Amino acid sequence: MSWILGVIVLGVVVGLAHQQPGLGMRLGLASDTRAVVAMNTAGPSAAVPVGTPLVAIQGGGDRMDLRPLDLTIEPDGSMGTYEIYGEFLARQDRLAAIQRAEEVEWIAEDGRAYPVRPQPQRPLGSLPTDFWVQLAVGLVAWWVSAAVIAFRPGGNGARYLLLSGFATLLFAPAAAIYTTRELAVPAGIFHSACDLNFFGGSLFAASFVGLLLYYPRPMAPRWVGRSVVGVFVLWFVLQQIGVFSSMTFARRFLVMLAMPATLGLAGWHWFRTSRSPVERAALQWFLGSWLLGTFLFAGFILLPQMFGIDTSPLQGYAFLLFLLVYGGLAVGILRFRLFEIGQWWRQSVGWAAMVLLLVILDGFFVFTLEWSESFSLSAALLVCGGVWLPFRAWVWRRMTRRREAESLGLFREVLDLSALPPGDERRWEGWKHLIQRVFDPLSLDVAVGTSSIEEIGQDGQSLLLPGVGGMPALRLEFLRRGRALFGPAEARQAGELRSMLEHAIQSHTSYQSGVAQERGRISRDLHDHIGAHLLAALQAQEASDKDLRIRESLADLREVINDRGHAGLSLGEALADLRSESGERLEMSGIHLRWKQDLVENVRLSGDAMKALRAVIRESLSNVIRHSGAERVELSLEVSEQFLQLVVEDDGGGWDGVVRKGSTGMAGMRERLEGLKGSFECKGLQNGVRLRASFPMMKEGVLS
Repeated sequence: MSWILGVIVLGVVVGLAHQQPGLGMRLGLASDTRAVVAMNTAGPSAAVPVGTPLVAIQGGGDRMDLRPLDLTIEPDGSMGTYEIYGEFLARQDRLAAIQRAEEVEWIAEDGRAYPVRPQPQRPLGSLPTDFWVQLAVGLVAWWVSAAVIAFRPGGNGARYLLLSGFATLLFAPAAAIYTTRELAVPAGIFHSACDLNFFGGSLFAASFVGLLLYYPRPMAPRWVGRSVVGVFVLWFVLQQIGVFSSMTFARRFLVMLAMPATLGLAGWHWFRTSRSPVERAALQWFLGSWLLGTFLFAGFILLPQMFGIDTSPLQGYAFLLFLLVYGGLAVGILRFRLFEIGQWWRQSVGWAAMVLLLVILDGFFVFTLEWSESFSLSAALLVCGGVWLPFRAWVWRRMTRRREAESLGLFREVLDLSALPPGDERRWEGWKHLIQRVFDPLSLDVAVGTSSIEEIGQDGQSLLLPGVGGMPALRLEFLRRGRALFGPAEARQAGELRSMLEHAIQSHTSYQSGVAQERGRISRDLHDHIGAHLLAALQAQEASDKDLRIRESLADLREVINDRGHAGLSLGEALADLRSESGERLEMSGIHLRWKQDLVENVRLSGDAMKALRAVIRESLSNVIRHSGAERVELSLEVSEQFLQLVVEDDGGGWDGVVRKGSTGMAGMRERLEGLKGSFECKGLQNGVRLRASFPMMKEGVLS
C-alpha cells in the first residue's frame, strides 16, 4: 500500500508539473536593481538574450508588468501578510492564463518585444534538479517509515515515524510543484499545493514531538501525543479560516516552537537513559541525524525567514537534509548495530562543536564588531585553529598517556598469568579478575561456544570472549555496570588481551620445551662424549694416557656446554680424528679395529650431523668395550648420493635385542638420527652385533 500511494503521488506531482505550458525561460532578480532578468533561455524563448531585463509579458489579450513578487519561490516565509499572499495568488492566476495563449511576448526594458510560442506542455527534461530532489525526498521518507513499521509493528515510535513519513510525502512533493515553476501556475493549484506543504510541515513537526514522547522509552500517556498532533491540525485550520493576519507568524511560529520542544524532550530522554545503554544508543542515532538535518534546515531556511531574509532558492535542495533524519530514526527504531554509534557520535559532536564555534565567532565579528565578511571569517578560523584544535590535542594527549599506562599494567598482568602452570586455579581466577577490571560488566559467566573471535550480541549488551590457554569462554553482559554498550573498540580490546595471553602462554610453553630439549641434548652429549672419554681414561694403563683422556673429556665438556658443532669441517678431517681416537680406545681394551671408508674429500656434514656421527661412533664402541667381549670390530663408512652410511660390527657374544633398564645410549642414538631424518638400526647376530646408521650430508654447501 505504501508503494502504491507513493507511485500515485509521483504520478500526480509529475503530471501537474508537466501540464503547465513550457516557456523555456528561467527568471531571476538582478542583484543591484531587483529587476526581473532572463537567467537562462532555451526552446521557445531561445531568442531572448540571457541577462535581458524584462518588464512585462503579454498574450491572449492581457498584459502584466513583471514584479519581483511574481518570482517568490516559497510564500510562507516571505509574504508577510495574507493580504499580500492574496494579491500574489491573483497575479499568479493572470500570469498563468497569459502563459496558455498561443503566442506571448516578453517585453524588455528597452521596449523590444520577443515573441514566444509556448509549448502546450512543459517537457519533463526541463524540470530542474531541485524538482526531482524534493519529489525523491518525499518518496524515500515515506517508504523508509513504512518499511520500519512493517519490520517493527506495534510500537508508538514506529507509528509516529510513519506519520512523519506521510507528512514528508505531503509537503516535499507539493512544494516541488510551485517552487520549480517557470513563471506561474494557476492560483487554485498554487494555493492547494502551498497549503498542503504547510499542512505536511505541521504534521512533520507534530510527529517529532509525539515521537519523543514515546521513543526511546514512553514518558506520557497515548492521549498526550494525539493531543499534540491535534493542536497542530487545529492551528492549521485556524490559519485557513483567517484567524491570523501575519502569514509568516501563522506558518512559522508553531513549527519553530516544536524545535525547542523536541530538544527538551530529547534532553529529558538523555537523562532518563543513563542506565539503559541500548535506549541511549537508539537516542543517539536520532539526535545525531535530527540535529544535523532538522536544525540545519531550520537554521539555514526557516530562521532567516523570520528576519525577512529570502532563503527560498535553497529550499528544494535543503529537503535532502531530512533524509538524514529518517536514516537515523530508522536504524534507531530498528536497533541496527547500536553498538557502533558511540565512536562516530563522539567524533561528530567534536566537529559539530568546532563548526558551531566558527559560526558564532563569525556572526559576532560581522554583526557586533561590524568587521568585513572576509576579515571576520579569517579571524574566526584563526581563533578556532588557535584555541579549539590545541585544546582538542591536549585532551587527546592526556587520554593517550593514560591508555598507554593502562596498557603497560595490563601487559604485566598478562605475563604473570602466562607464567602460571596450566590447570592452576590462580590463572583462571586472575584472567576473570582482569576482564572484570577492564570492562566492569554487571555479569561475567562461563559461556558455551566454539567461536574463535569476539562476538557482540543483544544490540551491544553482551560480548562473547573465546577461551584461551585451556580456559573456557566468557560471556560479559552490560558494559560499565550497564552504562554503555559493547562496541567494536571493546571487542578489539578484548581480542588483544586474549591474543596477548595466548601468545604469552605459547612463548612460555616454547621456552619450557626448549629448556627440556636443551637438557636432553646435554644429557645425551654427556653420555655419548664425556662418558666415552672417561671410560677410556679408566681403561688406560699409563698415567699419561689417563691425563690425555681427562683433558679430552674437559674439552668435550666445554663443547657440550657451549653447544659448538663442527659445521664447516670436511668429513675427512673429522673422520681422521675419530679413527685415531677409536683405535686407541679399542687397543687399550685389547680389541682390534678394522676401519674402512670411501673417499670423502668434497663431502661435508652439517654441524648436527657431525655431532651425531661422533656420538654414534663413540657410543657404539663404548657398548662393544663394556658388553660384547669381542676381539675384533669392523667399522665401515660408505658415501651415497644423499647419506653417509655407517656400519659397526663386532664378533662378540651378541645381543638379544632387549634394552636394559636405565640404558640411555641406544635410545639417544636413535633419537639423534630421527631428529636429522636419518635412520638407525641395531640387531644381534649369531656371533656379535651389527649397527647401521645413515647421516644426511651436505655436498658443495647444499644440504641433501
